[in-house]
Amino acid sequence: MPVKSRYVLLLEGLSSVTRSGDIKHEFDACGTVKEVERDPKSRSALIEMKRSSDAKYAWKKMDGLRIDGKKWKVEYAIRDDFKYFGWKWTEGGDSTTPSPPRSPARSDTSD
Repeated sequence: MPVKSRYVLLLEGLSSVTRSGDIKHEFDACGTVKEVERDPKSRSALIEMKRSSDAKYAWKKMDGLRIDGKKWKVEYAIRDDFKYFGWKWTEGGDSTTPSPPRSPARSDTSD
């Protein structure tokens, strides 16, 4: 299962007339929006919220909202969404790479 962002949401189902400023305006009602990037080709956007609690509230409030004749689908962004938009994943927790060991293996008994 992919690791989900705690602060960044993926918005899908955008109308071709919905602009980044419109998205920011709607999400601002849920908390502080740090950044919005819209992709007209895929009709999707990434929205970065300042706090994880704001992202959770926005996810609950905005999913299913109808704007400009289209029903929005809101999900937490995953690493692939960040790659698609050219954003750097900064939250740690990569599901494909195991965490490095905390200390050298203790089974080595050579003295």
